[in-house]
Parts: sequence; structure tokens; C-alpha cells
Amino acid sequence: MDTPTQPPAVVAATSWSKGLEVPVVAVGKPYLLKFEKMSAKLTPQQEEILTLLAPQLKDAKSIILRGYCSKRDIGNAKDSALARAINVEKFLVSQGIVDQKMNLRYNTDDAEHAVELEIGG
Repeated sequence: MDTPTQPPAVVAATSWSKGLEVPVVAVGKPYLLKFEKMSAKLTPQQEEILTLLAPQLKDAKSIILRGYCSKRDIGNAKDSALARAINVEKFLVSQGIVDQKMNLRYNTDDAEHAVELEIGG
């Protein structure tokens, strides 16, 4: 008996997301999207998380995307932190979120490698 199969990439993404709770971002409750120390590129898992967050972000009046990169770990920490925030912004725009409501910021003092998504009132 032949059973239909999905391409491997679809199976992997689907099986990964089945156990994923819908992340929440709200006023006063930012969401922290972690990155590998040397990366600013979004992984398929991060894109899936952002896709799940998109409906919540579409209704926001403003969104702060704060890129983090520790200056103790990376020499060009400011550029890396901003690159992470820009990549998140580009992906959110592809999900239908208006870029004019997004503000980019960076933090190189904290020992984080992430982008914080925060909704403004």
C-alpha cells in the first residue's frame, strides 16, 4: 500500500512545530528570539515562531525590535545586533506587518544574542 509522503523539509518543519506552543508578545511582555552567537540569519524555526507571532504584531500600534549582541563576545557587536533586528524586520514585513510601525534598537552590554520583540501601547 502506497502512502503519500511530504518532502523532507516540510516533514521536518511540520514535526518540529507540532510541539510548539504559540508564543505570546504583548504590551509589557516582550518576546526574546534567541540567535547563535555568530549568526544574524534567521533559522527555519525562528521564521516559524515569527509567523506564529505575526497576527499578534499586526494589531500593535508600534513594535520595538531590539537586537542583542554581547560586545565581550563579538568585535562588531553593534553591527551584529542591528543585523539581527533588520533580518527580523524584513521577515515581519514579508508577513504583512507595516515597517513604519517598527523601530530598531540595539544592546551590546547584556550577554545576549537575540532580538527582543516588544509591543508599544
